[in-house]
Formats: sequence, C-alpha cells, structure tokens
Amino acid sequence: MYSVLAVDLDDTLLADDGTISPRTMAALDSWQAAGRRIVVATGRPPRSAKLVHPYLNDFPMICYNGAWIELQGNVLFQATIPVDDARRIVGAIQNGAPGCRLGVEIDDTLYVNGGTAWTRAHLVSDVLAHTDRPAAKILTSLEELDAAQPLSLNGQAVVGKPSETFLRGLPATCRALISPKYDLVQVIPCGASKAAALRWLLDRWGVGMEEVISFGDDVNDVEMVAETGLGVAMSNAVPQVKAAADRMTVSNKEDGVAVMLEEFVS
Repeated sequence: MYSVLAVDLDDTLLADDGTISPRTMAALDSWQAAGRRIVVATGRPPRSAKLVHPYLNDFPMICYNGAWIELQGNVLFQATIPVDDARRIVGAIQNGAPGCRLGVEIDDTLYVNGGTAWTRAHLVSDVLAHTDRPAAKILTSLEELDAAQPLSLNGQAVVGKPSETFLRGLPATCRALISPKYDLVQVIPCGASKAAALRWLLDRWGVGMEEVISFGDDVNDVEMVAETGLGVAMSNAVPQVKAAADRMTVSNKEDGVAVMLEEFVS
C-alpha cells in the first residue's frame, strides 16, 4: 500500500501551460480523501512553487532540488553551499566569463546578472557582492560557459570543454546538475537531492520510502524515482529517469500522473 505521493511539478504534474488539469486535480483529491499524503518535490525555489496553485500550498514542498523543505510558510529543513565556496564559484564565473548568465539563490531570493523569466529575480550588476551568505543554488549557462575563455577553479589545465574543467573543480561541498532539457547548470549542496529530502521528511512521519509512489521527468528526479517504493517516469522523461523507474506513464500533456493514480484510488 502506498501512503505518500511525491511528485515533481514542471513537465510532470503540471501541463505545459503551468496549470493542473481537472483530471489531475480530481486524482489528487481522491488520493488525499483516502487519507494519503502528498509531497511536492521540485527544483523551483519556494516563492515560485507557492505560486503554482493554492491547493498545493497545504502540502510539504521540497524545493531547490532537495535543499529546502517548507510547509505552509515554515522552513523545516535547509542545506546550503558554504559562503566561501559559493563566493569562489560565483567569482570565478563573474570574473572569468563576464558575459555569462549567472545567478545565486540565497534565502529564497535570486540575484542574477541578466534578463530572465525566473520568478521575482533581482537584477544586479555584481552577483558576487550579493553572495554574502550560504547559497541554496548557483545557476549559470552551460553554452555560455563553453563559449567563454577556459575557466578553472583550482588552476588545473583545461581538458575538454571549458565547462567540464570548471565543473570538475567544484568544491566538495557542492555538485552540479545538468539537464539535457535546458541550457542550465545548477550547482547545489553536495548530498542534497529530492530523495534525501523526502527521506528526511518521512523519518519524521515514521514512514518508509517503500510506502511512496513518486513521479518525475528530469535528472533531478532520478534518485527519488529510484529509491521510492514505486518510481514512475513520465513518457516525456529523460532517459536517466526512465532507466531508474519501475513503471512509465503517459506524458504530462496526457495527464500521466492522474492516469497512474487512478489505479490506486478507484
């Protein structure tokens, strides 16, 4: 018996226009009415996740790919990149690749050096100056890193693409997530993942990972899909998620989450 639903947002629960379809909403209602829990698990920052739909704001939200857990405005858990390491990374990009898009997420605020559609971003000329506290995430462009002059965090020789050398030199306190879906590098705290955050939450409920059904589509969902009782990949998922999944459902455009949940609530 699965008692917890852990579900990604973009390209999974949500339609391409960012909404929850009536069929999916009905499936969530039925799941909750049966006394089962719902956990949102997203790469989005908290401020963005809370704008999706008021219905979701009553549930725990795993944000920043597992670096933050929030429930009804209360922060339950945070993992961060130490400020010295965050400044080292931001400084290397800002000084070594000055035309590269760069942003840092600190305390649910994004400081970014260029125009972006990211939610409530603060446009600043000097991202490093705003990197004065531990960071939940550092964002940059993979393509623009590779178009820049060779970058190295530790003085090592550039081997292969500039981005590859740069990412190999990341401090041990963090790791990079790179999705084939986007021109985006997300540097997050080492050890942070949706699966780890979900396990932290479940431990406090006295529930095991085997009682969870999870849904995902991108590289930040791999651990969660692999480690839960029933991991489900969307048909629009990247190959890594499909390889980790127990089952596959139809795409987010076809209400794939609802299609699968209806098996358990009918």
